[in-house]
Amino acid sequence: MNVSPETLERRSRTRIRQFHHHAFRTTDMEATRHFWEDILGCPLIGTFVETTDPVTEEPSNYIHTFFELGDGTALAFFQFQEGLYRESSIRGPQDPFDHHIALEVDSKDAVYAYRDRLKAEGIDHMLIDHGYCYSIYMHDPNGMQVELTTKVPQTVEIMERHAKTAHADLERWLAGVTEANNQYRRLRGASEAP
Repeated sequence: MNVSPETLERRSRTRIRQFHHHAFRTTDMEATRHFWEDILGCPLIGTFVETTDPVTEEPSNYIHTFFELGDGTALAFFQFQEGLYRESSIRGPQDPFDHHIALEVDSKDAVYAYRDRLKAEGIDHMLIDHGYCYSIYMHDPNGMQVELTTKVPQTVEIMERHAKTAHADLERWLAGVTEANNQYRRLRGASEAP
């Protein structure tokens, strides 16, 4: 999937180079570790024990863990010792539009392999063919919506086409024009695969 010179030039102007880490609160670090390391295969590469809150400089006790992705970036999690920080509100009902993280995998076969692992662990999930990518969704033990997604043969072409109209599409929607412009998405039943 070669990208156009226009796309490469646009990306070269972006000062933020790559994802470094994404941090999320947890109340059960071992369940978090099991999900991210044992099920999804992201190795635990760092556990930092802290005794001072870096914001307030007050005594505290928490751990900060990092799980590595294939490109060297990481997902990070914090767990505070009970009673030393405000109670977390992460355990309530989660709307996937409130917060989710999408991580890229190599192929649809990789998506299906994760589907099989999630089934074996009894973890609810769903497959969605967005047209421009193909994804599986699940929740980690903290309630965070996780999307594992892969490019499809048409991804570069579709994204380059939509990059040319992105601002105009946004302006139309803000003006109240709510007609769908993703003719590539397939219905959920069509998303199920072998």
